[in-house]
Amino acid sequence: MDIQKVKAKIKEQWKFLTILIISVIAILMTANYALGITDKLYNKSETIEAQESVKDIKQGYKIEQKIVAAENNFQRVDIQFDPLKEETNVSGEITIGIQDENGQTIEEETIIRNNIRENTTYEFEFKRQKESKGKTYTLWIAFNNVEEGSKAFTVKYLQNGEGEQYTYTVNGESREGRIATQEFYFSTTKQVFFTVIALLISLYAIIISIYIYNKKGIKIENIFLFTVPVICLFYILCMPTFKNHDELYHWYRSYEVSIGKLVEGIDGDTLGTKMPENIVKPLTDDWTTITYGDVEAYLNLGLEPENETILYSETSAVYSFIQYLPQAIGIFITRLFTDKVLLLAYGGRIMNMIVSVGLIYLAIKKIPFGKKAILLLSYIPIAIEGFSSLSPDAMTISVAFLYIAYIMSLVFHKKDQIIGKKQIIILLVMSIIMALCKIVYIPLVLLMFIIPKEKFKNKQKMKPLIMIVAIACIINLIWLGFSSTYLRYFREGDSALQVKTVLMHPIEYIQNCLYTLALNGDQYILTMFGGELGWGELVNVHTAVPYILFVLVIWITLTDQTIKDRFKLYQKIMIALTILAVGGLIFTSLFVQWTTCGSDSIAGIQGRYFIPILPLLMILVGSQIKLRTEYDNKNIQKSIGIIGTVLQIYVVLQIVITHL
Repeated sequence: MDIQKVKAKIKEQWKFLTILIISVIAILMTANYALGITDKLYNKSETIEAQESVKDIKQGYKIEQKIVAAENNFQRVDIQFDPLKEETNVSGEITIGIQDENGQTIEEETIIRNNIRENTTYEFEFKRQKESKGKTYTLWIAFNNVEEGSKAFTVKYLQNGEGEQYTYTVNGESREGRIATQEFYFSTTKQVFFTVIALLISLYAIIISIYIYNKKGIKIENIFLFTVPVICLFYILCMPTFKNHDELYHWYRSYEVSIGKLVEGIDGDTLGTKMPENIVKPLTDDWTTITYGDVEAYLNLGLEPENETILYSETSAVYSFIQYLPQAIGIFITRLFTDKVLLLAYGGRIMNMIVSVGLIYLAIKKIPFGKKAILLLSYIPIAIEGFSSLSPDAMTISVAFLYIAYIMSLVFHKKDQIIGKKQIIILLVMSIIMALCKIVYIPLVLLMFIIPKEKFKNKQKMKPLIMIVAIACIINLIWLGFSSTYLRYFREGDSALQVKTVLMHPIEYIQNCLYTLALNGDQYILTMFGGELGWGELVNVHTAVPYILFVLVIWITLTDQTIKDRFKLYQKIMIALTILAVGGLIFTSLFVQWTTCGSDSIAGIQGRYFIPILPLLMILVGSQIKLRTEYDNKNIQKSIGIIGTVLQIYVVLQIVITHL
C-alpha cells in the first residue's frame, strides 16, 4: 500500500470523511445516551410498591436498611421518597450513603427536596462492587436539615407481608418492614453485546460508505446489493424471534405451509392446524417482554413432533399461502439439518430476506427510471423489518416493486419491442401473485393499461390485458370468498354490517375516511417511514430517522430528472386511479375487518400498508414537477446509499437497547 497515495486521498476527501465520522459518532453518542437512561445495562431486583411513608422524622434522624446483594457488580440503589407536594414554601436536605460489610463508606451524597419533588424515585449510584454477591451492605439516609415532622420530604417503606421478617432502623430503633428500594447490578454481558453490535455496524457503515463514495460508475442496483442485505442480517440478528409485527402468527402460518398445509384447518368451531406444541414454547407469558436472554434459553429446544397441539394463526389465516412460500421453504430446508425451533424460525427469516431482496434487486435493474426511488424506499426501517422477519409484507412489498418496474420497462422499452407470449405469461403470473398477496393491492393490475397499444401485435391491446385482469380478479375473489370464513370467526357479524354501512351510506363513509386521514395523517407518515418497529411498536426509533427519510423521498421525487415528462395524460390518470384505488381499499378493508361498528374513525391503519404504492406516487408526482438540481445523478444515488446505511446504525442499536 502506497502511504503517500492514501494520505493524498484522505486530503482530497477530508470533507466527506469528516462528515461521515462526525455523523457516526453523533449517532453512537445518542444511542449510548438512550441506553443509559433506559437502565438496560442493569439486572434489577424486584420493584417494591410502597404505600406507607416514615412520618416521624426529625432533625438529625438516620434511617438504615441492610441490603444483601443478589449478584455481583452491585452499583446502584433506587430509593422511593415522598416529597409531600402539598407542603409549599418548604425546603429540606438529606445525605444518602452506603457502606460495605466492613463499615467502610463506599459513597455518600447530599440532595435537596428539588431532586425528588417531581420524580419521587432517586437514583443513588456508587462505585461498582464487582464481588458483591451474598455480601451485606448498609444503606443510610441522614436527615440533616429538615423541618420538624419532615414537612419537606420523607422516605417510603413497605410493611411486612405474611411470613416476612424484614427490618429497618430509625435512629437505631428497629422497625418491621423495609425501605422501598430497588437494587441494580451492572451486566457486563449486556455491555459487551451492545458494544460489539455498535462497533460492527458502525465499521460496516463507514467502510461501505467509503467504498460507495470512491467507486466510479457504481450501478445503483449494486449499491442496493452491497447494503440492504447486510442491514437485513443485522435486523435478523438483533430482533428476537416473534417480536416483529404479528410474527408469532406468521410463524404459525409459515410452519403450517412448510408441512404442506396450505390453508388453515377448520373443524366445526375449532380453527387451526395440528403442529408440534414446542413451536410456541419460546414465548414468555408476555410476548412484549421477550429479550435476548429468552432467546438464548430456548436455542436448544427441539420440535418433539410427537407432542402436537392445535395452533391457530388468527388474522394471518386470511393470507394466501403464496405469501408464506419463501418462509416455508426456509423452514423446510432448515428442518433437514436440525429440529431446533428457533433455528427453524431463523431459517424462515433468512429465506424470506433472500427472496424479497432478490426481487427488489431485479426491480431496480428492470425499471427504466425511478431507480433512486426504489433504492431509497428499500432503506425504510419498517420495510427492512418485513424483509428480515417471517412477515408476508416482504413478499407484498418486493412483488409490488417488481410489478411496477416490469410494467414501466414494457411501457418505455425500445419502440420496436413487441409484447409477445413470454411477456403476457410473465404479466399473468405476476398479476396472480400480486392479487394473492393482499386484496387491497389488486388495483395494481390496472397499470397494464398504461402500456401503449403499439407494443402489441396487431394493436390488439385490450384483449390480453382484460384477460389477465379478469383472471387475477377471479382468483383474488375466490380466495377472498374462502378466507372470509376465517374473518367470520374473527369478527362475527361485524364485517357484514360494516360492508352494508359502506354501501348504504357512501358519503358518510367518505367523510369517515377523510376524518381518519386528518386525525392520524402525521402518525401514518411516522409509521410508514419506520418511527416504531416490532410487534406492539415496542422499538421507538423516534422522529429523526423517519423524517430524514421522508425529506429524502420528497427531494428525490422533485429532483430526479429521469422521471420528468415521462407519461401521457391517459397514463397519468390511470396511475392516479390505481393509487387512489389501493388507498381506498386499504381504508375499506380496515373499516370492515378491524373497526368496531359505530366508530367515528377507522382503526388499524398503519403507514407500512402504503409502502407498496410509494414508487408509483413518487413517479407520478415527480413527472409533473419541473424542479432541477445541480447535483450529479451519480452522486445523488451514492448519497442515498450512504445516508440510508448510516441511519441504520441508530435503528439497529435501538432494537438492541429494547431487548437487552
